[in-house]
This record gives sequence, C-alpha cells and structure tokens, in this order.
Amino acid sequence: MKKLTVFILIGGLLLSFSIVGIATKKELTVGNETYTEQYIMGQLMKQLLKAYGFKVTLRSAVTSTALRKEVKKGKIDIYAEYTGTAWVNHLGNSYESVLGHEALYNKVKATDRAENDFVWLDPIWNHNNYAFAVWPEFAEKHSLETLSDLACLYRNKDGKIDTFVGLDFSQRPDGLPALENHYDFEIADSFLKTGLPGASVAALVHKNTSIALVFTTDSEIPQYDWVVLRDDKRFWPPYDLTPVVRGEILSQYPQVEDILNELVATFPGGGKAWTSEYMRKSQTVWSTLNGKVDLEDMRPAEVAHEYLIEHELIPTSE
Repeated sequence: MKKLTVFILIGGLLLSFSIVGIATKKELTVGNETYTEQYIMGQLMKQLLKAYGFKVTLRSAVTSTALRKEVKKGKIDIYAEYTGTAWVNHLGNSYESVLGHEALYNKVKATDRAENDFVWLDPIWNHNNYAFAVWPEFAEKHSLETLSDLACLYRNKDGKIDTFVGLDFSQRPDGLPALENHYDFEIADSFLKTGLPGASVAALVHKNTSIALVFTTDSEIPQYDWVVLRDDKRFWPPYDLTPVVRGEILSQYPQVEDILNELVATFPGGGKAWTSEYMRKSQTVWSTLNGKVDLEDMRPAEVAHEYLIEHELIPTSE
C-alpha cells in the first residue's frame, strides 16, 4: 500500500512537471523570403524572440506567395510583409493612387485581420519599392528620368532592349504585365530575362543587361550611382515592411506584439505616423544593413545580431 502511494505521488509529480513543461514550452516559427532584406528581418525577429525565451525555427520561402501559403497553413507563425504586396497580391485589391502609406497600412491591417486573422503590428516606413535602374551613361544617352521616358524608349525600339526582372515579378499582379499595361509598352520576349531574387541586380552590375529590376533599398544603387527611374504615373503602391503574426499565436503569446513593436521602434518613425523624412531615413538604414551583406560579405545573422546589440535589444552575451 505504501509503495502504491509512493508511485501515485511520483506519478502525479511527473505529470505536473510534464504539464508545466508543455505550458512553458514557447515555440514559434518565423518565415522570410529569399533576398537580403528579408533574410536580415527574419534574423532580427528570430534572435529577438529567442532572447525572450522562445524556441524559434526560421524558415525561408522563395516568393512572397509561397511564404503566405505557409502562414495560412499554420506552418509559419510570424513573418514580415510589405503593405502593397498584401493589398494587391494577397488580398486581391487594386491600388488607388490616392492611398498614402498610412491609409494603405490601415486598410491592409483591418482587412487581413477580418479575413484571415492575421495581425499587422507597427510598420517600418521603409517603402522598399520595386524600381527599374540603369547605368548613368545609359540614362544620359536616352534621356531617361521616369518610367514614362522608359516606356517611350521601349515603344521606339519595339521592346528590343535587354531587360532583367525577377521571376516572381514577371508573374505577380503588381508586376510586369500590369506595369506594361499601365505605361503602354511591351518588352520583346527575346530581350527579357528572369531569375531568382538578386539575379537582376547582378546582371546590371556586370553590364549583362541594360535595364534591371531593383528594390529601392538595394545597396548597389548608391554604390554604382545607378539612375532609378521615377514611377511618375504612380503605378506601385507603398511597400512598408511590417511584422505579421497569426491571431492564434498572439492569443497564446500576447507578449510577442510588444517584443516585435520594440524592434520596429528602433527604425526611424517606427510606431509613429508616416512622414517622408522617416521614409528616407528608414530606407537609408536598410540600404546600409543590406550593404553589409551584399558588399561586405557579412552573414544576415551577424548583421541582425550587431543591430540588436547596438540598439540594446539583446545583451552582448547573446
């Protein structure tokens, strides 16, 4: 009888420890796309959440669409998305040029919560927009300043100008087909090349193309003094980077919101109302961070770790 009592007591204690272990086992999966800014952002979120005691798995998906599917399936809990991408690609809306950065963010936040229970936290006003870039001499030769100028050149050349864009961009709703329609031009198939993220930038660096798709925070733009053609007809919406969390996860771990908003607040204007000054400063910050990977050969994990320590979000011993 005594032995049975002892076994029951031990069994009860083990069960209690097991339940406590389950309750305190804080696991999260963070996702990112496969280009520099996304690699860095994924590491920033992973390392910061890890510092708060979470066990974090980091997963990458090639495209925004693939990443979003994983979040919807519940295989990824947290990722950083761009407002314009969500509004046009994922939520299926057309962009109205009267919508500014803050108005678009608020619409995306409300719609995604209502339709998918995805919670948009505070935004980083970095507007990492798509753009077409060319070498200065090419811009000067053809008098290029805007996308309207470029469209005119395509029409005059029957679309026969070497152009390199991302594979995803060549197919997405806010990508090449819609851009061609908006600016009334068409690139000849034999002069259009596509590739994975970063391939178009590399092609322009090595002058293997005349025109390349870039992101406005790419570090190569200031390094090579490329001319970025202005979207004068306002085709693209704002693309402000924002942490997004599944509602179920925030119900389970409400502290995640404060943790990630603390990260956002380290960027110019993070958590505050949008201004053009905040946007320019934030773009500069991201261009610098991207450059540490693309130009200085640092790993995204190292860049993120350095940033988090610099802003006193994690201790130096982490």
